[in-house]
Amino acid sequence: MSSPRTPTDDDIALAEGLFGAIQLFKSVAMRAAQACELGSLERTGLLFRLKAGPCRAGWLAQHAKLSPSAITETVEALERDGFVRREQDPLDRRAVRVALTADGRRHLQRFEHAAAVALAERLAPLTPSQRQRINQAFSDLREVIGTTDFTTSSHADITLRATARGHKEAQSAR
Repeated sequence: MSSPRTPTDDDIALAEGLFGAIQLFKSVAMRAAQACELGSLERTGLLFRLKAGPCRAGWLAQHAKLSPSAITETVEALERDGFVRREQDPLDRRAVRVALTADGRRHLQRFEHAAAVALAERLAPLTPSQRQRINQAFSDLREVIGTTDFTTSSHADITLRATARGHKEAQSAR
């Protein structure tokens, strides 16, 4: 077994740059969540987890790293706001699943659009060459990390390219 590699100064600088980008994304996402009446990133994160389909609250709690009581409170609040509904689990009549409502899906799409527009505004000063380098860097990261999760939207028909053309055109793309 080989010993762990000691990070170089370049490795640390890259990690610090990525953490800075994460802070920017978090800031943009928090503002978008509040502007779209979703409240917090925690609530928005739960809605994101439901976009693939209904699931049990226990699964949500595990993936969101919340206690059973915290997930119950959050789901109840999302249900009161009309973003989720509880439904019977077809595989187990005793169990209940949490599902995204149409209104919840619309709010989530509004959030994604608002976050994409805000981020595009922050990135507007980049030159075409800088944009190309950043796109290549994301491609390299996806290859190393082995996932595309960090570039996947909850709705395939609207992308950052569509939102960059403007809100009106993005709305008609839906």
